[in-house]
Amino acid sequence: MTGMDEVRNALDVAELQGLWAAAREAMSGSKPTFRLELPDDATRAAVGELYGRPMWGEGTRISVSKLDESLRNRFGVGLSQVIEALHGSVAVVAPAPESADELLPVLDEHGLAGASWAAPWLRWMRQYGRIAESELTGITHAAARVLTAMSLTEPPRSWTSRAALAGRTGFPHSLDDGTALSRVVLKAAALAQGIEPPGNERDRRALWERCGVAPDAVSSTVLTWALPVTGDDAWSAGVRARTELGLPTHLTHLDLDAAPARLVAGGTAVAVCEHPRVLEAAVREGLRHPVICLSGLPSTTARELLDRLSGDGAVLHVHTDFDWPGIAAALTAQRHGATPWRMSGDDYRAALDRAAQDRTDLPNLIGSPVPTPWDPQLADLMSTTSRAIEEEQTLQPLLADLRNGL
Repeated sequence: MTGMDEVRNALDVAELQGLWAAAREAMSGSKPTFRLELPDDATRAAVGELYGRPMWGEGTRISVSKLDESLRNRFGVGLSQVIEALHGSVAVVAPAPESADELLPVLDEHGLAGASWAAPWLRWMRQYGRIAESELTGITHAAARVLTAMSLTEPPRSWTSRAALAGRTGFPHSLDDGTALSRVVLKAAALAQGIEPPGNERDRRALWERCGVAPDAVSSTVLTWALPVTGDDAWSAGVRARTELGLPTHLTHLDLDAAPARLVAGGTAVAVCEHPRVLEAAVREGLRHPVICLSGLPSTTARELLDRLSGDGAVLHVHTDFDWPGIAAALTAQRHGATPWRMSGDDYRAALDRAAQDRTDLPNLIGSPVPTPWDPQLADLMSTTSRAIEEEQTLQPLLADLRNGL
């Protein structure tokens, strides 16, 4: 039995007939995705196993390039070959292997030719990227200039705005949503991250941020109070002046770009909280201890600020709500240099006891459990009691720590 005979035996089954018909139609029309009906459990199981993710509901959207990659990884043949073997050829000419090779030197100029995602990305660009042949070299150059400035495989340690990144191409709007360049850059990023290409604005924003790119330099903020900045420049003077006026400061990526390279002296203790009420209480009581408020899961600006302060040698202490989103925020802050503060199982139990003594109603703990590696018993206790404790309910012990300088 030949290799293609084995492919036919594996793929020419009733549960996959709808997939091949829809894929053939999509390829004939050069469509990057297609809608597939999933009428029963057997079809959902067969398509999910082949495509590489569980299928739910009565239909789903399939990426032609992702299906092609799945087939190549599993059977060593591409989608065009499978369609031809099962149903005859389609009116789409697959590029010869040397076609992609013509663009590899372009990537090589930027040190990207050896990346694991490079070859499938170039193949996708030619087949499904909707880029004219005459424009392929130019857009590959532009995309490579952008991609080299992104964190494609490692977590970002700093963020740049999408407009600043687009400036590398000479066109400030070249990475706006819907542009050809943004489409091909995000495809490369998705391949590098091993995830599905984004299909909506929320997913596109998440992928940009995952690669160290903020959608802009001003919308992402972090709320701060009494940061003891040490610079003698106008920016530092402005932050200190707001503290003297009893006012907190919202910082953006643009602010951090304008800030001096060093922000605070080594050894400076900084409190990191989740709830704005903690920072407000510190301001109203005139506590000049520096506080950073995350307001939920840390924004890109908050993460950049934490990284910079940690790099300065500051000692960061993080406290959040005792609920699963709060624990996730604490974990993120911990990855950026912060140490959990009053976040042990004993602290949680003490807060439960205070609530019982004061007859305070506690909300139910909802969502999926999140591990607490700094104290595993905390996650166990939270799961067992199934009660959430908001940071505001632990305010007095936190303020006492700020008065005493942590």
